[in-house]
Amino acid sequence: MTGLFTLMALVAAGCNDDGRTLRPAGPNQNASVSTTSAAPIVDDTLAPLPALETLAPNTLAPLTNALSVTAPWVDGGTIEQRYTCNGDNVPPGLSWSAAPAGTAEIAITMSDSDAPGFVHWAMAGISPDVTTLAEGVVPPGAIESVNTSGQLGYTGPCPPSGTTHTYYVTVHFLDQQLDLADGVSGADLRLAIDTATAASTATSGTYAQP
Repeated sequence: MTGLFTLMALVAAGCNDDGRTLRPAGPNQNASVSTTSAAPIVDDTLAPLPALETLAPNTLAPLTNALSVTAPWVDGGTIEQRYTCNGDNVPPGLSWSAAPAGTAEIAITMSDSDAPGFVHWAMAGISPDVTTLAEGVVPPGAIESVNTSGQLGYTGPCPPSGTTHTYYVTVHFLDQQLDLADGVSGADLRLAIDTATAASTATSGTYAQP
């Protein structure tokens, strides 16, 4: 019997070599195990980013363009006598830059920085596509206020004797149409114009009373 047990032991030892068969993988064992780290995948087919100097410039339009108005006198210069109470007292001809987008109507005012509250001129209801105003002309559809001197429309510079005043002619670009009638008071029209002004441009001039 001893020989039989020895033979069985040798057979069992022979079955434990490195060539044994692994049992089948379970249903949840679907991943393989690696003893080495995989190298990161680099996609070198992507186009490189452009250099900063080659990027397209900002194509957005500026919010507003430069606005300007031109009067018969040089900006900041002396106002000709014909536009004053000592001359023809006629409103000056003006030209201005195109209205910004969204302008509902255009208005014009003349004020005296040395006599705040005195309304020399207030006109509104000018079409937004108009860029010139002829001397002494009221455009179709426009309205004027009664000035502080009590007349409808314009009254020119007329400072006290021996003084020099500075006057501003302003073109207002309004974002809404005004619901006012011709002949409204200067204070009411100025208030409505100032409230609705989205952009404006002005020129100044001086006048000295002898």
